Amino acid sequence: MVVFFSLLHLLTMGQAELTNDEAQYALYGYYLDWSYFDHPPLSGWLNAFILQFSDSDFALRIWPLLLAALTSFLLYGFTRELFPAESEWLGTIAVLLYQASIISQLFGLAMLPDTPLIPIAISAAWLLFRVLKENQQHLWIYVGILFGLAGLSKYTAVTLVVTAILGLIIYKSQKSLITKWPWIAIMLAAIVISPVLYWNIQHDWISISYQLSHGAPEKSWQVKSLLTSQAAQFIAYSPAVFIFGLLAIFSSLKNSNENIRKKNEKYILAFALPVLILFAWMSGYEQTLPHWTALGWIALTPLTAKWVSQHWYKKSVRVFSYFSLIYSFIIIITLHLLLATSLMPFENNKHPLEDIYGWEKVAHQAVALQKEMQKEQNKPTMIFVGNWSQFSRLAWYAKPAPVQVTDQRYGQSDIWYGSAQIGSNGVLVVPPKYKNTTASGVNKFERCEQNKNVSQLINNKKAATYQLYKCFGYKG
Repeated sequence: MVVFFSLLHLLTMGQAELTNDEAQYALYGYYLDWSYFDHPPLSGWLNAFILQFSDSDFALRIWPLLLAALTSFLLYGFTRELFPAESEWLGTIAVLLYQASIISQLFGLAMLPDTPLIPIAISAAWLLFRVLKENQQHLWIYVGILFGLAGLSKYTAVTLVVTAILGLIIYKSQKSLITKWPWIAIMLAAIVISPVLYWNIQHDWISISYQLSHGAPEKSWQVKSLLTSQAAQFIAYSPAVFIFGLLAIFSSLKNSNENIRKKNEKYILAFALPVLILFAWMSGYEQTLPHWTALGWIALTPLTAKWVSQHWYKKSVRVFSYFSLIYSFIIIITLHLLLATSLMPFENNKHPLEDIYGWEKVAHQAVALQKEMQKEQNKPTMIFVGNWSQFSRLAWYAKPAPVQVTDQRYGQSDIWYGSAQIGSNGVLVVPPKYKNTTASGVNKFERCEQNKNVSQLINNKKAATYQLYKCFGYKG
């Protein structure tokens, strides 16, 4: 399975331009820093290593390919060690559940903060399991380092602290707190995450404030928002992962048996539920993106695999499993074919994936027009986009030309390039889906003149068309 999906990713990796998130974390590596506005630095640091050799789209996807394969091997070993008395196929079932998730396939192609977080967190949970169950106290050192690395990956790693506390209770290992080892682990974790703390001290804790605003938005809690987010996870993680995962949770919670196998089940719940509960609660205020819960569903995989194995004798479980596998396989293969080939028929400017085409071409055109404007006016000009979500790909392919966002949302772009200044002039890039909308940014200037359209052709048809404007007098 690992070889098959790795080869599938290899065929696709260099065929599509970077997505919005990929470009953002590629810029992290280009503008190397201790940390960043919306996430810790590890994804950027890993990209910085790749950038020493190449900045191609293919090269920037090497880490995801390797880390996804590593995640499979870790899940296999962790599952076998958790439940050694179960079927020897249990580890394989866990890997199959992981690979059958559409989100997991995206992690194998795209560098996101979750991409390094997941194998690091699984490693940390595995070693912590050995510490608590087998009393291998010296492993606290590696647990501390891995907790710190998880913290360098994504702020979601804070849930691992809850996992550690619950693990101490489950295995009745509280006495280990009177030894030096857990405290050494805490000290090591603090040292590893110190770059994030240092950066936030320098920037008035804006990163922490931004993350906390997700958890306490000024909105009422709504069941509809929660259910919508759960439906998105049902689709993104495959029906079997979602439904069987929930059934595995309920089955384990209602069983009060205290034998070691049940303790191991409870430990997996302590690993997965803090993430799933956190984002379920948050989704009642604002819809959460499916990949935010990735650590929770993947952490749950060993327990889900155990539940499937124990209930395989039921025809309903087998039928639903086959249905889910076929569903996942069709979507995964289709996505890879769409990214790797140009076989899909479409009409001009109606390609279903138009948002991923043409950014490199329009970025080069924007840089050329910006230099032309600057020469004409004999004063600095900028490249603008109308919304923060459009920023990263344009900035990546236009680098090192400065790109500013015309909306008022403060973010990483303002740290790198400064905020747009009243009265400034420049080139405004309008992507296809933002034409004739307020998010285009055209209304943010006193005057804008459309200069040209830039089209990305596939099979002699326009897959995506961008508009370039010369704009004057930014109004704020």
